[in-house]
Amino acid sequence: MKGWLLLPAVLGLALAQGAKPEDVIKEQCAKAKVVAELWHGFTGGAPKAALENLVVEFNKAQQGRCVRPVPQGGYRDLSTKIKAAFAAGNVPAMAQAYENNIALYLEAKALLPIETLGVRLQGVNLTFLNGVRFGGLVYGVPFNKSIQVLYYNADLLRKHKAKPPATLEEFVALSRRLAQAEGGPVYWFQPDASTFAYFFFNLGGEYLKGGRLVLNSKEAVEALSLLQRGVKEGWAKAITSGYINQNLGSGPYAFSVDTSAGYTFYRQGAKFDLGVATLPGRKAGQPGFGLVQGTNLVVFRNSPKEAQAVAKDFLQFVISPRAQAVFSTATGYVPVTEAALKDPVYQSYVAENPDFATIVRQSRYAKLEPALAEWEQIRFDILGQAIKEAILNGVDPKAALDKAQKQAEDLLAGKTR
Repeated sequence: MKGWLLLPAVLGLALAQGAKPEDVIKEQCAKAKVVAELWHGFTGGAPKAALENLVVEFNKAQQGRCVRPVPQGGYRDLSTKIKAAFAAGNVPAMAQAYENNIALYLEAKALLPIETLGVRLQGVNLTFLNGVRFGGLVYGVPFNKSIQVLYYNADLLRKHKAKPPATLEEFVALSRRLAQAEGGPVYWFQPDASTFAYFFFNLGGEYLKGGRLVLNSKEAVEALSLLQRGVKEGWAKAITSGYINQNLGSGPYAFSVDTSAGYTFYRQGAKFDLGVATLPGRKAGQPGFGLVQGTNLVVFRNSPKEAQAVAKDFLQFVISPRAQAVFSTATGYVPVTEAALKDPVYQSYVAENPDFATIVRQSRYAKLEPALAEWEQIRFDILGQAIKEAILNGVDPKAALDKAQKQAEDLLAGKTR
């Protein structure tokens, strides 16, 4: 199995030679009486190709109906365009949405509960499913969900007779030792909320305390201080241009904590034996918690009833074992159902790529960010900025997080926008 390039063969698609999936979909929908649009934030690569191939396969079985995927730029572009669609009264049938997007859309009473559509959700990962449960009702179908894992340079570890660290304490100690031996920082990270979340969760942090958002807890200060100290001490390197996998080869690299959705990109960028391990935790014997990222598929209340019926069948299709096995192995996203792990496509892929089984194991140790309507802005513009100020500009971590806490409180209170 070589990933998404074999998707048509795996799915049994009979695309004309040279035909692009988007062209096939265009032809399918041109003949359909009912078209259900799916707005998404995949900008290219394996995820976009995998989605389009799934849509082609679904549409083949439809009589006079089709799903049409419509790219809307990145995820923040997507949510902006959906909010504009509310105002214009012209929403699609479906869209990708983070948990915080769902909270925002529910304020406008814009979504349909998934189970009222008739979608059966038995066997879906409960952590993912609980993330889209609001007031006891499920408002999204987990779709492209990723989990943080530990990527590592197996050649470098063998050179120094080391194994992937099992605890945070081992992780820091080994990074220091390897950095000293190699003459440069070996733990690479991006100074953002995702990296911060790994350390924050595994130091015992929780964003919501008594229903209140807390960004400046002692665990948060400890997590940010650890990252800042790593840079100052020379064992950690902040990557500020491009993705980590795009920088491989520019210096000694041993570790990074990054999304499983980057697996194929790491494999392409690594000129060494790439390893994947579960995350170092607080104690030996249990993997650390990884941040769940990726979106869910939602259905809009004001879309046409006929399109909602198509959406219901499509959602059932994308969580079927075969569709999940194909999509996950093509993209590095985690299968959202246990049944997908028994599918021959998944079994064959894991036999050739045993690292993927590690990714699935890590998904059982997962944490979600707060499902607050304002979280997108807080994550990027407030917390994300505090992290950058501490890591890149040397601002005191507590001062940076105290400032972020005040900004978040003002935003949540409606004092700022």
